[in-house]
Amino acid sequence: MNAVAFSSNGNLLAAAYGDGYMRPWNTVNGQAVAALLADTGPGGSVNGVAFSPNGELLATAGEHGSIRVWSLAAGQSLHAPPVSTIVTGSSVNAVMFSPDSRLLATGDKRGRVRVWNLAGREVGSPLPAGGGVNGVAFSPDGQLLATADADGTVRTWQMSVFTDPRAALCARVGLPTKAEWAQYAPGEPEPSVCR
Repeated sequence: MNAVAFSSNGNLLAAAYGDGYMRPWNTVNGQAVAALLADTGPGGSVNGVAFSPNGELLATAGEHGSIRVWSLAAGQSLHAPPVSTIVTGSSVNAVMFSPDSRLLATGDKRGRVRVWNLAGREVGSPLPAGGGVNGVAFSPDGQLLATADADGTVRTWQMSVFTDPRAALCARVGLPTKAEWAQYAPGEPEPSVCR
């Protein structure tokens, strides 16, 4: 078994297995709800599972670069097939929903941190971490994303880097002063990107 996660109401426990299947379990009666093939590649493995905070979705991260999102009916049963599949091109080690259940963060074996919307489109650009990314977690307010890297480093990322990279860059770097602009770019029009 590679990973486990509880649903927000505690009625389901999802387990990720090395055989390519994700199995959700009913925590009240201890019975398996289903066995869903989440990684279809040869020798597939499910590396991560996460429930959305709103209790409506479950995501799985696969060895062959697929992230699948499954729908939950009233937080009790699982609908198959998945409602969406995101193909990343690299083995995904970790997956986590944002606190508002609108975004998914992933970490892969190539050391990339990525954020996706539920339509399967990447939000922002992938960011490099050190080595592989083994875990991802959002802060309760959704403003920060933390990663656990294979090299032993824990990193935190401002979510604005993904959702509004221009504003994040401007907040970090800012515009040059008039004197700086005159010194380093004389004769060029002043930029207005951060205004």
